[in-house]
Amino acid sequence: MKKILAFFPILLFFACSESTTEPLVNNDPIDFFPNQDANFYNYNVSLFDTNGIILQTGTRKSIYNGDTILYGRSFQVKSDVFELTILQTENNSYFRKHTSGVNNGITLDSIGSYYVLPDSLRHNFSLALEYPFLNDSLEINQTWHVFEIWADIPQFEIFNVDAEVISLDTLTISFQNTTRSAEVFKIRYDARFTTGFSQSPKLFEVNAWIAKGIGFIKWEGDAKLINFFAGAEIYPINTIVLEELESYKVN
Repeated sequence: MKKILAFFPILLFFACSESTTEPLVNNDPIDFFPNQDANFYNYNVSLFDTNGIILQTGTRKSIYNGDTILYGRSFQVKSDVFELTILQTENNSYFRKHTSGVNNGITLDSIGSYYVLPDSLRHNFSLALEYPFLNDSLEINQTWHVFEIWADIPQFEIFNVDAEVISLDTLTISFQNTTRSAEVFKIRYDARFTTGFSQSPKLFEVNAWIAKGIGFIKWEGDAKLINFFAGAEIYPINTIVLEELESYKVN
């Protein structure tokens, strides 16, 4: 797997070293990740402190907005607008759908975990250029490795993310003044973050619920890990994020 290093000349070398014309995959609307351009998702967002006290509320609006080339491959662009009580920002992230699932693309300005690295490690790490965010075929107890960041000297794992499908649930979705029940898979993403060779890792968890023919309808968990998937420092650290689908359009 190609990797990116925190050293810009090497970054450019890897970015130009391979080229492929592998097309974007657009599956029909019965899959778990409909990805046609102009699909949009509006989420209600709540932020809580670690004691469960609500801190902010607002919305997240996501739309699939064309495509771009990263490292010689085509990635779709996901544009997000976050509007909370004291937080307003916009962000683009990148994903690539293929026969085995969905990969998120990595650039140096879209590493959602980069900001939590201590200064001593910000020029001493390596990571993959993309990671498997979602598998194509989901089933209970399915697991996969998502992502890792390694310190180079001395070598140790800084950041590691794994995923597991833990249940098949039924959730109620409110849409256009009506409600409907949807069968959803619940995916748990677990992360370990270590800042030193001899230190014990800090643990983070996010749960995501995904429905066939719709996509992700709910996210809940630690802000650090949700920021990682968003590809930017969006939500304040030491908060718990709840995103619930309010409306959507799938073409």
